[in-house]
Amino acid sequence: MDAKKLIEEVLIDLGNNKSLTDVSSKIQIIVRLLGDDKLKTWYNCEFMSGYKEEEVPDYRISQAADIRADYFVPHGFGLLRVSGQSVPVANLGVEKYKQVMTVRFHDTISAIIEYAKHPENVSMSLNPYELVLVQKVLGNAQIQNAHKALSPSTFQTIIDSVQGRIIDLFMDLDKRVFNGELDIQSEKAKKEINQVINNYITAGIVQTSSGKIEVSNSTIAANIDNTFCNEYKEQLYNLIDEIERIAKETNEEFDDIAQELADIRTELQSSTPQVKILKKSFKALVWGASVTCKAAIEKLVGNAIDLLDCWNCR
Repeated sequence: MDAKKLIEEVLIDLGNNKSLTDVSSKIQIIVRLLGDDKLKTWYNCEFMSGYKEEEVPDYRISQAADIRADYFVPHGFGLLRVSGQSVPVANLGVEKYKQVMTVRFHDTISAIIEYAKHPENVSMSLNPYELVLVQKVLGNAQIQNAHKALSPSTFQTIIDSVQGRIIDLFMDLDKRVFNGELDIQSEKAKKEINQVINNYITAGIVQTSSGKIEVSNSTIAANIDNTFCNEYKEQLYNLIDEIERIAKETNEEFDDIAQELADIRTELQSSTPQVKILKKSFKALVWGASVTCKAAIEKLVGNAIDLLDCWNCR
């Protein structure tokens, strides 16, 4: 596989306004070819699994535009309902105001791209500690719902940051590592790769304090049920076995797709397999296949994608 060529293709694609989702399979192969653990971890967090409770880059930390709540307040002999009211959390003081208004985005970049399409429909729930602070501001009001309202530009800012890092990283790699067709397996190349990755990927990582009273912010959005029935799993396993058989028979570059096959099997064995992750790994098989078996594998991958699309439509 030609890492330099793939890097240049990604740069051209992004320059032609293709989305990160469109080029994610190429990026995944580049990450594997470069073989840097830090870059692989960053890619997995951004594109595959999200950050969950792991380190969150500073570009994924933002501020809510407002805190809004629905609640009841005493009124005469009854209660008056107040809907969508802005909560003056600034009354808590600077430190607690920052705690309540801070938003950490743990979702994959693909999910954030979807949120950016309809930002007005997305808000962020409060964790228990933040709800206690909001209750302190509202006094004896009975809170029914409270959430963080987000600026429409929040998601696009994250998308731009991720895309900018990829462009800067790949342009620098193209200049420093691949100038003169440097062997990426050499010690000199590995040192250069590691330095470039440190410059663009691992800089600005923020570790959430384990001592802080906090749970992950959860985005209020529709969840897709990805629970697979045995029939779908069986068909996908059959396709994986056939792809592996074809690749081994050619006896060429099997290592390029062996890891992808292992990742697909691991994902299928999880309690809640994720369709997006499986699609990306299947598509990456085509890029990793040798010329002699690429057409056959591409057809099988197409069948797998069709199965995954059918599941999403259920």
